[in-house]
Amino acid sequence: MKIKYYLLIIMLSFGSNFLFAQHENDNWVFGNNKWKFDNSSPNGFTHTTNLSSNIGMQGSIIRYVSSVISDKNTGDLLFYSDGYKIYNKNGAIMTNGDNLFTPTPVYQYDYFGNPSDQSSIIVPVPNSRSLYYVFYINGNRRMSDQVFFTAPSPTNYGLRYAIVDMSLSGGLGSVTSKNNVLFSNSETNALTSTITNDGNSYWIVTANNGNFLSYKLNASGLNTTPVVSSGANYGTFIKISPNSQKLLTRQNKSVWLYNFNNNTGSVTNPFNITPNNNVAAYYNDNSQGPNSAEFSPDSNIVYFISSQANQCTYPSCPYNISWSGLSMYNINTNSLIGLVNTAPTYQFSLNGIVAGMQLAKNGKIYLLYNAVLNDTNGYGYKEVIFGNTNTSTGAYISYDWGVINNPNIWSPTVNPLSTITPQNGTRNGFSFPQLIPTLNPCPDNQNIDYPVTASQNFQAGQSITASSIIDDGLTVNYKAGNNVTLLPGFHVKATENSLFHAYIGPCDGIIANFARNSNTSVNSIFKETKEQISDLKISPNPASIFININSGNEKITSWELFDISGKSVLKGSSTQVNVQGLPKAAYLLKININNKITTKKVIVK
Repeated sequence: MKIKYYLLIIMLSFGSNFLFAQHENDNWVFGNNKWKFDNSSPNGFTHTTNLSSNIGMQGSIIRYVSSVISDKNTGDLLFYSDGYKIYNKNGAIMTNGDNLFTPTPVYQYDYFGNPSDQSSIIVPVPNSRSLYYVFYINGNRRMSDQVFFTAPSPTNYGLRYAIVDMSLSGGLGSVTSKNNVLFSNSETNALTSTITNDGNSYWIVTANNGNFLSYKLNASGLNTTPVVSSGANYGTFIKISPNSQKLLTRQNKSVWLYNFNNNTGSVTNPFNITPNNNVAAYYNDNSQGPNSAEFSPDSNIVYFISSQANQCTYPSCPYNISWSGLSMYNINTNSLIGLVNTAPTYQFSLNGIVAGMQLAKNGKIYLLYNAVLNDTNGYGYKEVIFGNTNTSTGAYISYDWGVINNPNIWSPTVNPLSTITPQNGTRNGFSFPQLIPTLNPCPDNQNIDYPVTASQNFQAGQSITASSIIDDGLTVNYKAGNNVTLLPGFHVKATENSLFHAYIGPCDGIIANFARNSNTSVNSIFKETKEQISDLKISPNPASIFININSGNEKITSWELFDISGKSVLKGSSTQVNVQGLPKAAYLLKININNKITTKKVIVK
């Protein structure tokens, strides 16, 4: 069957208006709660759900950090993980979503989730509507703060991943592969992700045996051979700045800042942002608490928490925090705000409590405060359900909320923190969930050289170059600001149910819903588009008198000029187009050179 290729020109505007829906991080799931971050309330979020008790132990919660992903278009919750299991949106264990580690973790670990500081992240496969990778890690970390049970010896499971297909199980998802080991027998508990320089793939970043490891995930899948960078002794967490240029970690009782190259995945130029003297230890975190650092949205200010823990052995004394505080570091000015007069007192004290931190899509940094510090029930802890203090169950520390509303503003003498009182009845875990960095919705250029196996839209600000094979039965659209180039090897496996369009238009997230086998005038103009001509030059553009066509050594067969409605206004075969007398507007110039057809957007001024 003859396949129809369409090149459609949609000239809506000549600026960029990014209207993309980017909602992967709308829902935060942790503790026994789901929160919706939609900026509909003064705090920027609303409490939506108390999760069912089949998460962890009956009646309990996800105590440790989780990962969560929502639909990028609708913001609906898709699934989440506590680092040991993967749960569907209804709170039930996803098909094949249990026993992420083999052998299965010890019994008490399974109650509350993976206690590693950054236990799991969920990363969507670029340009796929249904596939996700779940990375999960557990190094030399025991549940030593969980005195309700006997703390077992640590088990070094290392870093592993699972693959989730959301098209299965009626849209609830299924784990199609798990326990894929990237490395084992490591003390690493740090795991994060960031976007690559092309804006259309991810780096998964961790550390092992004194090195940073960067794994690349793109539309073709995961490259299991990492980029290795020397990193001395890594710490309990890794954070990467929103612009993907800086990496932060705590190691050797100091906080270190590195350069991160999101083109190569390499980590270089370590710099200690805390004093290297007798007060350096006060910037360490001995609380065994949550991941406690974050970048400002503009990637210039680092916020981090330090706390000194009373680590005497239970039951001779309870777990306690003697002091803690918020520090701030300005990268541009190399300024650190933290300790006061080299004493264990902070300018912005947290009064003995510790906190976990997370940057939200609304540009605010949220914190979880430790609500209770003293032993009231013989277990060393007191459980707090906000609005209902419960001292009978023990073995659980709950957290209050804080927020840095304007984290881009550097005000060394003003405490940036405000307090948020959570809704009555909510019970929080120790950390916020790990979120996923949002891919650039409009990279300048896209090179699609991999098989396209799902119906989807591709957009680029400048150009799309494709040598891809598009599977049968799909609807696929390519839309770029200037050029869509179909290289040798591009092919659509076509039946009557297949549809492919290429567009020239602004990268604004909008793809028109053209009917199959449409016979509109704009469609009919560009039937059977041939391969593009890369060395073709049009000048001047914009033009008021003549437009010159330079096709190099190849002779022009013909050209035709169309207005935005699809009406033909001029035809010819010379190397010059006379546009004098035409209305000032945008036009499409279709050029045929030796049966090779290309199109250019031109403007008459």
